[in-house]
Amino acid sequence: MKRDEDATERLLAAAREEFFEKGYEAASLRAIAERAGSSKGAIYVRYPDKAALYEAVVGPVIEELYARMERCFDDFGQMDPAMQRTEMNAYADRGIGWMVDFLYDHFAEFKILVCGGKEDLYQRFMHRMVELDSATTYRYIEAVGNDAVTSGRLTPEIMHMINTACFTGIFEVVAHDMGREEAHAYVERLCLFYRAGWNTIFYSDYDVSAGVPKPPSDPATADELKRLVEARGGSP
Repeated sequence: MKRDEDATERLLAAAREEFFEKGYEAASLRAIAERAGSSKGAIYVRYPDKAALYEAVVGPVIEELYARMERCFDDFGQMDPAMQRTEMNAYADRGIGWMVDFLYDHFAEFKILVCGGKEDLYQRFMHRMVELDSATTYRYIEAVGNDAVTSGRLTPEIMHMINTACFTGIFEVVAHDMGREEAHAYVERLCLFYRAGWNTIFYSDYDVSAGVPKPPSDPATADELKRLVEARGGSP
């Protein structure tokens, strides 16, 4: 049993290297077997084809990321509505920071997924993440009594577009081979950009027409905006 597990791990490690270097389409099962000091037959005993081997490499980290995000969102939903309003931005910042670290702890797998993988698997993964985030946002809106949906400022189409664009942007740090610290700075700036946009949806009196946002009426949100501006030397 131990020998079989070791052989499987060697094949997965070899496949990770091959997919990382060449991408899914150019990767060769023969080359993977040679890297692992094994044979194509050993691959077929465990995986029916290259697609199954690819999913065995990237699938576990995808599922772990999704499960952790799901738990994070569920924990947030357990807070009382007043706490959700107060803590939403800080909670989101911590979650996004953790997500970036997770990407870099498993950089090879996410590089394979984003840049050299099977497009359908990446799209399915992205769709799941977007749907999870959208469902959480709807629960938040309902919990705090926000009128973004009932007023028509937020529609399913806008929700899907915003969340898809945001997650795609986050994964660009992998596509562009940014260092971990650079990625954190990039994603922080990206989230500030989307947070300002979300404020125009959450709060009808968030006025950006003059080029200088009017602080929203919600005190917690206004205080957060002021803190972020001051932290950046007056630049939002």
